[in-house]
Amino acid sequence: MSWFALSLAAAVTQAAQFAVLKGRAREISPLVIVAWTQLVAFLGWLCFFAVSDHSLVWPGRAWLAIAASVVLVTGMSGLIARASARGDISVVGPVYALSPIFTVVPDGILSGTLPTPLGFVGIGLAVAGTVGLSRGAAGGGTLRALFRRRDALDALLAAIFLGMLSAVDRWGALALGPPSYLVCSHGATAMVNLFVVAVVSPRALRASVRPQSLLTVVSHGVLGFTGTAMQTSALTMAPASYVNAVRRLSGLIAVVLGGTLFREVETGRRLAAAALACAGAVCLLLAR
Repeated sequence: MSWFALSLAAAVTQAAQFAVLKGRAREISPLVIVAWTQLVAFLGWLCFFAVSDHSLVWPGRAWLAIAASVVLVTGMSGLIARASARGDISVVGPVYALSPIFTVVPDGILSGTLPTPLGFVGIGLAVAGTVGLSRGAAGGGTLRALFRRRDALDALLAAIFLGMLSAVDRWGALALGPPSYLVCSHGATAMVNLFVVAVVSPRALRASVRPQSLLTVVSHGVLGFTGTAMQTSALTMAPASYVNAVRRLSGLIAVVLGGTLFREVETGRRLAAAALACAGAVCLLLAR
C-alpha cells in the first residue's frame, strides 16, 4: 500500500502543477520554469539533509543516472511546461499519462523488473482510460485529430522522456537512496538550466524574480519537490511501470480541473474512460 499511496499523492501534486502553469505561467519561459523548479527542489533536499541524520552518499557510478536525468528532466519539463501553460490541461494531462508504455522496457533493462501478467493488464487499462480521456478532450474523436494539436504533441514527447526517466530514477534511487540521488540530480539539473537561461534569455530570468512570477515558479517548484520525492520513494518499492501508471492518474484529475477551473471540456461524457484508468490502478495495486 505504501508505494500506491505515495504514487497517488504524487498524482495530485502533478495535477496541481498543471493548474498552476495553466493559470499563472503563460508568459513565463519554459526554461525558466524548469530552472526554478529544479532549484527549489535542490534547496529543499539540502534542508532535509541539514535537519535529518541522513548522510549524503557519493554518487560513484550513479553519476551516469544523474547525467541522464539532467537531459531527460530538462526535455520533459520544458515540453510539459509549454504544453500546460499554452494548451488545455485536460488534453495535456491524459496524453502525458501515456508514459507507462515507455517505462516497461527501460526498467527491465536497468533494474531487471517486469510487470506481472496482472500488472500488464493494469497498465493496459490505465493507458486505455487515459487515451479515451485525451481523445474526448481533444474534441476530434480520433488520435489523428488529437496529435494535430501542439499541446498534445508536446505532452506525448514529454511522456516518452518521462517513461525513460522513471526507469533511470528507479536505478539511481536504488543505488544511492532517494535523498542522495535527488539532491544530486536536482542540483545538476538546476545548474545546467540556470546557466542556459542566463546565456540564452537573461531578460526572462530577471523577469522571473518579480513578485507575481516568483510566487508562481516557487509554488510550482514546491509541488514538484514534494511530488518527485514521493514518486522516487515509491520507485524503490515497486516496478517503475507500476508507479508511473498510478502517478499518471494525474491525467484524470487534470481533466476535472480543466473543466471546472478553465471550462475547457465537458467531463461527464468521459466517465467510462475515467473508470478504465481507475480499474487499471486497482489492478496494479493487486498485482503488487
